Amino acid sequence: MTSDPKTIALLQTLGLSTYDAKAYAVLMRIGSTTPFILAEEAGIPRTKIYETIKRLEAQDWIRVEKGRPGKISPVCPSEAIGRRKSAIVAEIDRLENEFTMQYEKRTETEIPKASIIRGIDNIAVKTAEMMGRARASLYLFGTLYYPEELAPIKGQVAAAKRRGVVIRISSNNPVRTKDMLVDVYESFSQVTSDVQVAPEPFIRTLTIDNKELLMMFPLPEAGMAARENVVALWVANDMVTRAINNVFNITWGNPKWTGAGADPEGSVTAREK
Repeated sequence: MTSDPKTIALLQTLGLSTYDAKAYAVLMRIGSTTPFILAEEAGIPRTKIYETIKRLEAQDWIRVEKGRPGKISPVCPSEAIGRRKSAIVAEIDRLENEFTMQYEKRTETEIPKASIIRGIDNIAVKTAEMMGRARASLYLFGTLYYPEELAPIKGQVAAAKRRGVVIRISSNNPVRTKDMLVDVYESFSQVTSDVQVAPEPFIRTLTIDNKELLMMFPLPEAGMAARENVVALWVANDMVTRAINNVFNITWGNPKWTGAGADPEGSVTAREK
């Protein structure tokens, strides 16, 4: 029925009083009627029905046919409700824009949480910790992965995928370190199909949920001992993370960016030769 409590509550959000909402809902159900029948059907005291009719007419919810007794008809809901819906949406948009400007102005003055992490072991711990926090998105893009990192990262990727996290991994392939050739595509494709091969820079970036990022600066020729000198920058700032993600999303799945590297097998063969 059109006069159920949920309907009345929704009409009240459009500025109607309880009696006003009940009267309009009943009119939508029974059509044109007299004041006394409307009062009876809507459960409105007769002493209040003319006040209710006067308000509804003044706000263009109803049309009143003069006479004794006069007849009351509802205005078409697409007109009566649609007009107020547009006004509310406009106010919500204005409020959103105002709050967004205030938020961005405030965040611009905030000092981002940041730290430098040194050593591949420490970086691996931070990487796993961040990936474990992912609830919405996990983007990993860059070139160099050390062999000892792949298993832990794969495990976190698989766990994140089970949680329904959106995963995107972009890397050159294969990656050659001083010790060996690492087939990044083959390794990650075992746990997710969301992997592409692209000509990435020697900076590896992990972003989590538009909230934090870890930017690692690998040393391609670093042996086991020298890996203690590898450094990464961790930043917890949504504006910075969103900016990085926006750049990455432009390249994701874009053939102009991936080029011939889009074929992982061909990419590996060409580099191995």
